[in-house]
Amino acid sequence: MNKLKYFFYLLFLCAGIFSGFLMFMTLNDYCPSKCEVVFSSDEPTLIDIKRPISCFTWNIGYAGLDADMDFFYDGGKKVRPSQHQSYCNLVAISDFVGSKAHNCDFVFIQEIDTKAKRSYGMNQIDTLKNKLGCDVYFGKNYSVAWVPLPVFEPMGGVESGIAMYTKNIPTCASRYSFPFNFEWPLKVFMLDRCFLSARYPTSNGRELVMVCTHNSAFDDGGELRKAELLYFKDFLLNEYKKGNYVIAGGDFNQCPASYKPNPANKQFDYDDFHTIPDTLFPDNWHFVYDSTLSTNRRVVEPYDKQTTKTTLIDFFITSPNVNAISVKCHDLQFANSDHNPVMASFKLVE
Repeated sequence: MNKLKYFFYLLFLCAGIFSGFLMFMTLNDYCPSKCEVVFSSDEPTLIDIKRPISCFTWNIGYAGLDADMDFFYDGGKKVRPSQHQSYCNLVAISDFVGSKAHNCDFVFIQEIDTKAKRSYGMNQIDTLKNKLGCDVYFGKNYSVAWVPLPVFEPMGGVESGIAMYTKNIPTCASRYSFPFNFEWPLKVFMLDRCFLSARYPTSNGRELVMVCTHNSAFDDGGELRKAELLYFKDFLLNEYKKGNYVIAGGDFNQCPASYKPNPANKQFDYDDFHTIPDTLFPDNWHFVYDSTLSTNRRVVEPYDKQTTKTTLIDFFITSPNVNAISVKCHDLQFANSDHNPVMASFKLVE
């Protein structure tokens, strides 16, 4: 009888600890507003429409998802590599960005940590800023005091988001929340997805609207992805209706509309083949991507070129008055991130 009593005491104690933890997490849940201006200026850079616009996008996977890693959310077991490997990944990433994107007009980065257990507290935002030598506008999309999974090696505290690096000074840069999320209590441990928008006056009296995004991935029913896309589409179309130029890029966690995988890529992930509907955007809008290479690998196991499944989810969307000049995916064999970077250049049309 005493053993049964102690068992119930222990059960109540565990329930109390769990309830207290959940209450703490709920009270400290990051609840951003729909739109937050992160920067504004009365002396913005005037964009010459006769000059090409160069862009670079890369999900760096918090410098923790190198080729030797698997990831527990993707069906693996790990959260982060060793501190030394994490540091080496960040150095390699920043060196590549510094060499290939140093002269780019806009650099979009996703999954970049400001302070997180998974990246050993390194401020990755400042590392890339110092390498590129330009301003950065940051949109926080992951702010959790403690992620308790996996149980025996919890992810812990996370401060992370998306970033736009540029030497061009915008009229304003704003963080827009995707107004959809998981239900409580799961939502207090998950990302608060968003996109960043930066506005620039152009030489013909319009505006150039640059957008960096990172859409939802872990959404079994697909409802979050659909809702985010509809919201995102409305934002982009409304800007174009105003007469503005629109260039959006990042990690969409879905393949571009009308995309057909290269049959030669036998490792393409047909089991998780989510594509942006062909009817979502008007026909005169453009999806800009390098069809010859995959941009993302599955992280259920370490990378093997012959067997690891891959997909294409990193690209650009542009309004009808923006033409693509070139686009190239850099095949880095997922050495330091589970994504490959993509670079493109565009011409604004009168």
